[in-house]
Amino acid sequence: MFVDTRAAHNVLSFLQEKSCVTITASSGVGKTATLRHVALQMGKDGYDILLVTDPGDIVKFYNPNQKTLFVIDDLCGNFSLNQADIKIWEPVICRLKEFLEEKLTKIIVACRLQVYQDDKFDTLSIFKTCVCNLLSLSMRLSTAEKEAIAEVYLQTKANQITDYYNLYDCFPLLCQLYHENPTLDIKDFFQNPFSIYRAQVDQLQKKGFFGKYCALALCVVFNNKLNENMLKDEINEETRIIIENVCESCRLDRGTSRLLLKDELDSLLHTFLSKVIGKTYYTMENHRLKYRIQRFYTTIHDKVFDFLAKYFGQKIIHCLIKNADSGLIRERFLLDRKDDMDQFITIVPTEYHELYMQRMVDDWSKGKLQDVFNNSNMKIHQFRKKFLCYLNKFSTSYQKQLVHTLDANNISSSCNQLYYFEVVCDTVMLHCCFIGDFSMIQWCCNHGVDVNQCGSYGQSPLLLTCKYGGTEIARMLLDKGADYNTCDSYGETFVMIACKNGHTEIVSLLLNKGADYDKCDSLGQSPLMIVCGNGHKEMVSMLLEKGADYNRCDNLGQSSVMIACGHGQFEVVRMLLDIGADYNKCSNNGQSPVMTVCRLGHTEILRILLDKGEDNNKCNNFGQSLVFMACRYGHTNMVGLLLNNGVDYNKCDNYGQTPIMIACETGFKDIVRMLIDNGADYNRCDIFGESPLILACRECQIEIVWILLERGANYDYCDKYGQSPLLVACNCGHTTIVKMLLEKGADYNNCSNYGQSPVLMACRYGHTEIVRKLLEKGAEYDKCDCDGQSPIFMACMYGHKDVVGMLLDKGADYTKCDVLGLKLNAKNCEFEHLKDGLIRDRIVCGTNSSRVKERLLREDGLTLDKAVGICRADEESRKQMKTLNEEEQVHALRRKTQHQRNNRNEAYAKIGPSRRDHEKRGSSFS
Repeated sequence: MFVDTRAAHNVLSFLQEKSCVTITASSGVGKTATLRHVALQMGKDGYDILLVTDPGDIVKFYNPNQKTLFVIDDLCGNFSLNQADIKIWEPVICRLKEFLEEKLTKIIVACRLQVYQDDKFDTLSIFKTCVCNLLSLSMRLSTAEKEAIAEVYLQTKANQITDYYNLYDCFPLLCQLYHENPTLDIKDFFQNPFSIYRAQVDQLQKKGFFGKYCALALCVVFNNKLNENMLKDEINEETRIIIENVCESCRLDRGTSRLLLKDELDSLLHTFLSKVIGKTYYTMENHRLKYRIQRFYTTIHDKVFDFLAKYFGQKIIHCLIKNADSGLIRERFLLDRKDDMDQFITIVPTEYHELYMQRMVDDWSKGKLQDVFNNSNMKIHQFRKKFLCYLNKFSTSYQKQLVHTLDANNISSSCNQLYYFEVVCDTVMLHCCFIGDFSMIQWCCNHGVDVNQCGSYGQSPLLLTCKYGGTEIARMLLDKGADYNTCDSYGETFVMIACKNGHTEIVSLLLNKGADYDKCDSLGQSPLMIVCGNGHKEMVSMLLEKGADYNRCDNLGQSSVMIACGHGQFEVVRMLLDIGADYNKCSNNGQSPVMTVCRLGHTEILRILLDKGEDNNKCNNFGQSLVFMACRYGHTNMVGLLLNNGVDYNKCDNYGQTPIMIACETGFKDIVRMLIDNGADYNRCDIFGESPLILACRECQIEIVWILLERGANYDYCDKYGQSPLLVACNCGHTTIVKMLLEKGADYNNCSNYGQSPVLMACRYGHTEIVRKLLEKGAEYDKCDCDGQSPIFMACMYGHKDVVGMLLDKGADYTKCDVLGLKLNAKNCEFEHLKDGLIRDRIVCGTNSSRVKERLLREDGLTLDKAVGICRADEESRKQMKTLNEEEQVHALRRKTQHQRNNRNEAYAKIGPSRRDHEKRGSSFS
């Protein structure tokens, strides 16, 4: 049940305009409902809707030729930011940006507000380009919308909660929850929903319903994903002990039947819990392959689980720390209170701090490194310091064992390895480098970790440090012998990685160590090219001083100068020119640095290139000059600079288009005026015969049309198809331009090569006001085109009644049309004086065939349908005869050819084929 809201309208509007939209809000506000509603609307617009859980799926199913919407819910975790998700998304971000440049591909995501606001989320910049916060003033639910939601879910009880609309942001969720459990006191529930839930759970314990109490606790312990099979199938020893421990904490016997617990869980369905289908799989039972479905108990909404996790975190915290899923330990507990923490976070009492850290160590020893190092507490420096002190209490041998533990959670096992290998941290050292903790890295080194030990996919500690920063860490690793000249899987050196991420001091360290500063990656890009594009002047200077090759090009033929010009890095371009870089070097597609500058509008860079002696009349492979490019993209100041430098403003491209033509077509009136003032030829035409005026008329550039007419442009000059500016304007429906041309004296009876007059084209497309203006001027309204179609016939055919009325008032001859169109005319015309009988009589009198006219006159009880049928039959008959004649000519030719071939074959049979004939036949197959 979805109630349409202004937020949904706004999100849909943004998604239709933008390529990527992120919906954010706190839990229960309606992110998922809005996401699904908008996705369905886009589906109606022809988009393929694909739900995404793995970033690799976007790459896998991307289709540049099909409208596709990728839908992602709960991006990067549903409670706190999941660092592993960040690592998974990072490698595909660049690919996604390329995909989204294609207008057919779009992405919509929903993300919890606390996840979106995490500093680490900034690395996923693509999801911050267009953000719809459902709690913002422009998108939050209005009173009317809340009332509509209440009426849908609460029906007759809706009027009882009008005073409580604004108490909680999660009002839609509260309506849904009450709808599913209507026995609650509605006023108490909407005033304080979590106190109601707290009271209900408390009652379970107080009244001795320990089974139900334990069932809810189990859902929390298994992090809202309690596998039903655990309660009815054989389980491992570890899982059995966990269930027994939870039972004991909830005052149940340790040996309580798991089937009894399953019954208690089922009794809580639709109030607290729901059952969802998970993965399907096959298993061997009695030597037979059996299909199995995994089902999980989960809360009816994430918000309910937030409450339960906080509730049991306060009630049975010792049990949770010892037994809960590692994901719950990672996300839901903090040792110290923070100002901006979520209200459902559990603060671990001081007496349990060591127990909590011991649980982390236990997970560490089991290889759950992702859960340990992505723990919410590990983001806090003071906690890391405290945790390291705790680690130092263990024996040296145990510390060494921990340091050399590898991650048992193989992230890449369920993912496309092509997109994950560079970010998987599967060693302790890599995790420490990723979070950038100097002391922990030093602790690793002190316990014998090899600083050159790489992860499963070849990433080293120094590589991560160059990527994520940390000058002192980089110095320590280099001092301990880290290899600085190896490359990652893309062929990027550590110098390049540090350059790309703007870590100047690390670059300096690497260069001083003697790292290779000219080594290129798989795309042929050098470190110098990277920093030139990013505008890091200090790093550019460092590399140039070291002797970096500034004239080297990448695989696309782009030099450092070209890249700096393309990114508008003025100071970098000047540095390169001062050192003598080649500014005339073109890329593989013929683009020069100066051409790139003119396309992108970097006027100051153009100025220094011209000062260096760059040819201001240079053209690309398409014959487009510098001034042409500047005109095309509307860079007015740049056009002025080029004109002042004496550029050829009449130079044409390969299609005969001049700068003024492209400026007229794209609508840059100031540039048009500037070109005319400098003497540009505004009557010159391209290879299609189109003048600047025709182009401006087609694109409805009204002000430019006025400028051209005022300057004396030829308003009757036609293109190669015989289309005049007036005809083009009538065809496109540009009324204001038509008026301007008529006032100037344009020929309103001038027809195209196909006999189409301005009146006919205006009638064809139903441009009523234009037809009126032409008729007032005295334009011919009965003139037919080369197919015999008159203006009134066109208006009737396409149902433009107002146009038909105007033409009839002028006295237009509505019999001047082809016979096959008469039926359509009769259908669309709805005027009193155009009755069936009159049309029938006009057909009889208007036909040119004496044979048809005689047949019509002899027909008894001749109706309009009969008249049209007779005319149509005659016309079809003539067409069939013409077709038969053409076919007979073809058959005659075939018979002649076959006869000649038979004669030749007979000759071959007599004298035998020659070697030359064999060679000819053989060559025809080569």
